[in-house]
Amino acid sequence: MPVYEVLCVLDPALREEEHETAITRLSEVVTREGGEVQEVQRWGRRRLGYVVKKRREGVYVYLRATAPPTAVAEASRHLRISEAVLKHMVVRVHAPRRGAAPEAGLAAGAPASGEPVAGPAPMASAEEL
Repeated sequence: MPVYEVLCVLDPALREEEHETAITRLSEVVTREGGEVQEVQRWGRRRLGYVVKKRREGVYVYLRATAPPTAVAEASRHLRISEAVLKHMVVRVHAPRRGAAPEAGLAAGAPASGEPVAGPAPMASAEEL
């Protein structure tokens, strides 16, 4: 099953018990639909980058789960309609391909590190033409 990461920003005006209830309900939705919650991290209250629903702060919660796509769709629907959630984001974690190089970000044939990379040839000046 694919691995997903869910990041939620909860309303800071709610009590701690209501935050726990929202997290528990989200976990229940994932497990009811055939998924398994691997990890839940409570990052606490943090300042938002911009105002969301008239709030300048939010309570951040990170959840990692293995679940089928139907469970993720249901969890996302639950997060959209929950009044405790200001914003949320669900991301699928892609496993590295078998046999892939550890430096997956490097282009094929590119030097590993410390070696100079040839750039484009300098342009000829008008006098040279």
